[in-house]
Amino acid sequence: MNYPAKIILFGEYGVLLGAKALAMPYSKFSGQIILKPAHNTNTDELLASSHTSLKKLYQYFRSNAINFQYLNLDLFESELRQGVLFQSTIPNGSGLGSSGAVSAAIYGRYLFEGSETADLMVIKQRLSAIESCFHQVSSGIDPLISRINKPILIDAQNTIIREIDLTAFFKTYTLFLINSNKQGETGLLVANFMNKLNQAEFKEQIENNYIPIINRTIESLLANDFSTFETSLTEYSSFQYSQMDWLIAEQYLEHFEYGISSGDFQLKICGSGGGGFLIGIAKNQTIAENYFKLNHLDYTIVN
Repeated sequence: MNYPAKIILFGEYGVLLGAKALAMPYSKFSGQIILKPAHNTNTDELLASSHTSLKKLYQYFRSNAINFQYLNLDLFESELRQGVLFQSTIPNGSGLGSSGAVSAAIYGRYLFEGSETADLMVIKQRLSAIESCFHQVSSGIDPLISRINKPILIDAQNTIIREIDLTAFFKTYTLFLINSNKQGETGLLVANFMNKLNQAEFKEQIENNYIPIINRTIESLLANDFSTFETSLTEYSSFQYSQMDWLIAEQYLEHFEYGISSGDFQLKICGSGGGGFLIGIAKNQTIAENYFKLNHLDYTIVN
């Protein structure tokens, strides 16, 4: 079974503090669990890295076994001996949920029969525990998206999850992924963000400004109130540009600023930022593309 990448449209970092989040699968990239294929010198190094990561994950489960009683760790151990791997096209450090896809795949393969549940909150909690092996702090959203392969809304305080329809959004706007061609370090970035919350001024900015902006952006989008959405989206980009610039690859700050001042498009970080992809949103696709081409930005349109 293939597990797709994910795009968090809105809510990155804020969701760790009780903000809403809107996320969707992105099937251009995906991964799957396989038993070790025949020898291939072109892929051996990559596969060896995958096997090492799965062994680390298995050891994490064993050392915290009471928290993972829904997983068949004996089967996992047996397949590790056979050379089980996670084969993926999702770029690491891209903000597209590479570790989330691994976590979803592990859950799907090693979940004990009889431990299944349709409760998305329970699944999210389990997947959060699995992904915490990689990032220490995980909202569980990335692996949940990979698991259910549908767009979802995480409501404030992470108490409600529901599937959503983004048809109107995609009829009105073009969604871009812009590749910084620089790898981000999610674990370090999240840890840094959480440490910065110890600074009273930064914490106040996040709680009193960033989280309300996230919530307004999502609420207006889902209500198809695109006038309010565009105002909120500009505030969203402006906040990241002014208060979270350390999460934006330096050479892209000028493009953030141009989008904010011109209104031709808006940029925001994708996932944990620090590199990887940026998200661009534009009402006029042609104008945005002309700017991206003129400035030699490596972009893809998300359909």
